Amino acid sequence: MSTRHGIAVGVIALLCGACASTHVTESDRLRAQAAYDRALSQLQERQLSPALAALKEAVAVDPTVADYRDTLGIVYLDLGRPDLAIEQLRKAVELDPRLADAQFHLGTAYAESRRWEDAVAAYRNALALPTLAIPDFVHQNLGLALYHLKRYPEAESSLRFALSLDPKLQAAYYNLGLVLVAENRAAEARAAFRQARQLAPETPFGQAARERLKSLGEGG
Repeated sequence: MSTRHGIAVGVIALLCGACASTHVTESDRLRAQAAYDRALSQLQERQLSPALAALKEAVAVDPTVADYRDTLGIVYLDLGRPDLAIEQLRKAVELDPRLADAQFHLGTAYAESRRWEDAVAAYRNALALPTLAIPDFVHQNLGLALYHLKRYPEAESSLRFALSLDPKLQAAYYNLGLVLVAENRAAEARAAFRQARQLAPETPFGQAARERLKSLGEGG
């Protein structure tokens, strides 16, 4: 999970799609599949450099498979290159607009680039799809993007919905606290930050919540 800018990213195992056009030969399709499978194994071992090379090979040999580009986009995000991630993830959702996880990852890449309006649109596209596996994370990230746009009531609604799906989602409590501070609802903000701190005091969110509570007049 990434916590840059308070963004939660659920990176899940991805299955290869069988989307091959008539322009890709069977031998190339199999070669790309082999490169993708190799990349997944390398990612499990956190071998990012060889995994990146294998994913680039898969995309180059068979550019028609959305999952290849989605996974490549995730790796670029992990490497701190949201600009390159956006390029691949946009192509992934063009190839398969129903690929909900790619819409979510695209929203996260936009958020990492602080392109909040684009992030909101991508997150909402993801939420509209029945195949979305992690709606709690998407609602959390949507709430944060709306917070940065100063659309506080919408942000609060999204974050509270995320918490209704997962009451232990620490990032959502922390970001809810930010929204409530922005709306001058200090008592409610303290309650949200307390929840974030209580869930995992030593995580970055837990430590940040402790500092927020101090700034609101409550001891750590």
